[in-house]
Amino acid sequence: MKTWKKILALAFGGALALSLAACGGAGAASSAATSAAAAAGDFKLVKDGTLTVITSADYPPFENMEGDEIVGFDAALIREIGKHLGLEVEISHQGFDTLITAVAGGSSADVAISAITIDPERANDVDFSDSYYDSNLAIVVLKDSGLTAADANAAKEALAGAAVGAQSGTSGEAWIEENLPSNSYTPYQETPDLLNQLRTKSIVAAVYDQPVAEAHVNGEYNDCEILTVIPTGEQYGIAVNKDNAALTAAINEALASIKADGTMDKLIQEYLA
Repeated sequence: MKTWKKILALAFGGALALSLAACGGAGAASSAATSAAAAAGDFKLVKDGTLTVITSADYPPFENMEGDEIVGFDAALIREIGKHLGLEVEISHQGFDTLITAVAGGSSADVAISAITIDPERANDVDFSDSYYDSNLAIVVLKDSGLTAADANAAKEALAGAAVGAQSGTSGEAWIEENLPSNSYTPYQETPDLLNQLRTKSIVAAVYDQPVAEAHVNGEYNDCEILTVIPTGEQYGIAVNKDNAALTAAINEALASIKADGTMDKLIQEYLA
């Protein structure tokens, strides 16, 4: 979760997306093109006819478990992409900090979608689709913490010496390491663990993505509040194996179509508004 694009790997897909957005009937053209690509076998898949997807399903409203099903914005988006590719979609859960490694390995998953910020370090191991959502970070504290901060700089002063936490492998963790290097820091595998430790006052603050933090403090974790928002301008992308450029290009075509035909706006309204 940090802002950056892997320009060389995405150049072909980005050009396709721009050309489709500039033309009338982009949605239909893209759907036909990507379905044809799938039928022709232009890209590699772990399982024939199926897009095998991994996510860390503990991050509502982007992904979470509802019974035995993974739901949320990312889950709905990747299923729409599967339709455009003419593929079935199978989504499974695993720890966030293992997603990039699994996709880079190429044998267990075709892609990962999990509010993953495009950044240079991750782009060493995987390629990314065009971005599909812009976000920032938030610092979450208990309502009775007594802390106040008008901005990120004030928050750094307010949190000096405090115990803080983030989900392992995220941009929240990276922000803490860069901005609060002297603080006691604990990484957590999943966000509920992070927030439960905040509630027990094992940590004073949790740093993670703003839209997810907003959903938490307005819902189940209403004893918490956002201390301040950190304007990182990060962009989320879908991680794809580096040896599968044709799949990245096809996903970019599908994303362009989903944005052009209004489906993206509908998904944002349903899950994130």
